[in-house]
Amino acid sequence: MQQTITIYTGYNTKRLTESGVKAFTVKKELLDIGRIEVVDSYGYIVPMYDLERTICDLIRSRSWFEIQDFRTALKTYVKRQDKDLNRLMRYAESFHVENIMRKYMKVLL
Repeated sequence: MQQTITIYTGYNTKRLTESGVKAFTVKKELLDIGRIEVVDSYGYIVPMYDLERTICDLIRSRSWFEIQDFRTALKTYVKRQDKDLNRLMRYAESFHVENIMRKYMKVLL
């Protein structure tokens, strides 16, 4: 499994990509949107993104994924009881994918 990291635009990713890490870049002011911390099974605190941020990242990078995997992720999100559509649309607006998100959500909801 390839390791993935999100870093701010302007950071030199050459060494990361050479070592096999897939690096996504975003504007520095968007880096912390949806950032949460979870405790893994060993008790370590691990930073990650919440569901809504992850869905926005999928929309932003949809050309990198197989369409079937992309659809499955969106359908799974829509079925979840803990989804927050208001938060999803706020994030989508911040990442400038609001129109695309509305199209997908209109079909799935």
